Amino acid sequence: MSRRSKPPAHGRGANRRPRHKAKRYLVVSGGEITETQYFEHQKRLLNIEIVSHSKARAPAQLVDFALRLKREQERDPGVELYDRIWVVVDVDDFHDHREAERKCSGNGIELVISNPCFETWLIDHICPCPDSYVLTKDVERYAAEKGVTTGKNHKYIEFNAIDGRLDNALKNVDRHNTAARYQARRRLVPRREQDFAPWTDMATVMCVLRK
Repeated sequence: MSRRSKPPAHGRGANRRPRHKAKRYLVVSGGEITETQYFEHQKRLLNIEIVSHSKARAPAQLVDFALRLKREQERDPGVELYDRIWVVVDVDDFHDHREAERKCSGNGIELVISNPCFETWLIDHICPCPDSYVLTKDVERYAAEKGVTTGKNHKYIEFNAIDGRLDNALKNVDRHNTAARYQARRRLVPRREQDFAPWTDMATVMCVLRK
């Protein structure tokens, strides 16, 4: 008598491999060109899901917008919740970063500051952003000189210059993100923003995204 073949596993008794849930990230930024380009590029480069929004608003207003998006998502049972939510802002001429940080606290949102601007992080891919560069105009000019930005008003990222240099950027961040500046970054005293320039929180974000 021939042995009956074992039926395929299915139903409740089947041993199924757990399905890997892709992580989802929400980024709300104040940069409508540079920051948006950067995160869309990382989305393709790392093959991860990033939902990116940009608004030309003050940091506290950007947090309000992120909170609205978060609550809309939470009301929709058919949508996976975001694993991390970042509000990515510059310092520039804004002075409401403390208020923005307060609104983030307890709401599952992280404020990501680049001081004086996002180009600080881009420069770090090539060399440490110089300690003397605490004004946006100086950092933007230096970024263009280093070839990490191009195009009209140097608002477009030259990805050929920074791709593959993330480890270099992470090391260079530590050169200017000093302990003293960290304390000033924590305090976020209005109109004392230069106390923690140059600075960027982007290293933390990228360490999460590339896992």
